[in-house]
Amino acid sequence: MRQRRHSPRVLAWRSLIAALSDVAMASGVYPLVPHAVLAAARLGREREEAGAAPDAPPFSRERSQIGIALREWGVAVRMSAARPLGFLPLPGEGGHGPRPVIVLHGYAMNRANFRPLASRLAEAGLGPVLGFEYWTLGKTGAAAKRLAEYIEEVRVATECDQVDLIGHSMGGVVGRYYVSLLGGDGVVANLITIGSPHTGTDVSAVGLGRPAKELILGSSLMQRLEASPPPSRTRLTVIWSRADALVPGARNARVTHADELVFDDLGHLSLLTDSRVAAAIVERLG
Repeated sequence: MRQRRHSPRVLAWRSLIAALSDVAMASGVYPLVPHAVLAAARLGREREEAGAAPDAPPFSRERSQIGIALREWGVAVRMSAARPLGFLPLPGEGGHGPRPVIVLHGYAMNRANFRPLASRLAEAGLGPVLGFEYWTLGKTGAAAKRLAEYIEEVRVATECDQVDLIGHSMGGVVGRYYVSLLGGDGVVANLITIGSPHTGTDVSAVGLGRPAKELILGSSLMQRLEASPPPSRTRLTVIWSRADALVPGARNARVTHADELVFDDLGHLSLLTDSRVAAAIVERLG
């Protein structure tokens, strides 16, 4: 299933945002800077709670945080290099599993981020695995409405009543908007979000476009989603990590009445490539 092409203006903006994102990842601005901020904040809280002296050095915890940040940097560089593959079909697009699986990328990214996970889904006999592309500088609601149209096209083409959605970061918010506010409850059998800012994140303040306002903590969109009734026919699974420097876990990623999978050692992008996360997703969709 192919989506309609974006306008030249949107493609130009996407190219600019992609270039900025790639520079940040290649230079290490992401993930080193946000991970350093996260580590410093966590260290300050721990010292305050434990009453430790200001110069008390928890070396093992610091080494762990450095290792997580370096792993995340490697993943970020590989994803930047793989960005052009977003023009190609995902592994598993021709699959014949129980339901179509539609993956939703995060802010400033594309479906190429899902290639490792899509390969594992295909190996497990799930699919077809389809990547939905949306305009990440625009309104979340507009992206969700386009997703609704795409899902209907997929249901007709595959003759399946239901689909599964997997959304990373902002993509998970788009999927939740569709399920909670646009009648997708039941049309979606499983909604799985990975590192998604369900209550917002302070990091969005440095972004461009509508997400800078919509994904901030306490925004009207976040309040509207929080006030919406939990899905009754869609199984919602929220996956997040305490080491995620862009969507700090317990404060930003949790949803009431959702199944939760929590990790301690994965960065925001590493959640997409980790075999434990993939195995958990396969189990739920299978």
